Parts: sequence; structure tokens; C-alpha cells
Amino acid sequence: MKKFALAGLLLANVLCTGSALAQTPFAQTAQPTAAQVQAPAPAQPPAPTIDQGDVFLGVCQKPENLDACLMYYAGYTNGVLVQSLIDKQRPRYCVPPNVSRKDQLATVITWMKRNLDHVLEPTAAVIYKALAGTFPCK
Repeated sequence: MKKFALAGLLLANVLCTGSALAQTPFAQTAQPTAAQVQAPAPAQPPAPTIDQGDVFLGVCQKPENLDACLMYYAGYTNGVLVQSLIDKQRPRYCVPPNVSRKDQLATVITWMKRNLDHVLEPTAAVIYKALAGTFPCK
């Protein structure tokens, strides 16, 4: 019986305290005023990525980005190789085995600089055109 009475008193105390807090000026002004409400920030265009040929060219000409560009390039060339094996198709370009990935990337960058009319295309398309034009299969 005492536990029930204590629980009832505790509940009454919590309810009274909550009611008192709800009536304080702070609780009444907790809602932001019209002056406090900020308009949403204007929508920003998506940030350019190296999936765009012109961005890839700009980024990959900087020595500090070489590793990232080599990884992108390796991912692309490995993907093309796997896809040609899956489709049982001839390779679309034939890079000599003695040409390193770094040299291949340098060749692609050089091709892009000489063919600026293609740099607004997706990077994958530009890399393909550069490799097919530079290392055609015979």
C-alpha cells in the first residue's frame, strides 16, 4: 500500500512539474519566430566529378593526383578487359605489355590535350577513344 501511495505521489509531482514548465515564458517562446526561421539554402548544382572528361583531364594533370588517377584508370581498363572476356569479343585496343599503367595514363592525357573536342564527353568514352586511337589492334 505504501509503494502504491508513493508511486501516486511521484506521478502527481512529475505531472505538476511538467505543467509548471509548460507555463513558463521559455516554453511559450521555444517556437522560432519568423525572423529566426531561415530560408532554405538555394540548391547547388552537383559538384563535377572525374567521370567527366574535362574534370578528369584537369585533375590528372596535377602530380599530387597521380595515384587517384592511376586507380581510376586501372579500374576502367580492368573493367573493359573483363567485359570483353565475358562477351567473348576481341579487344578494342591492344596496349603493348611493356607499357606501364603510368605511361598509358600519360598517353591518354596527351591524347586528350590534342583532342579537346572530346573532353566534354564521359571520361570512360574519352579513355576508350584515346586507347583505341593510340594502341589499335593489328
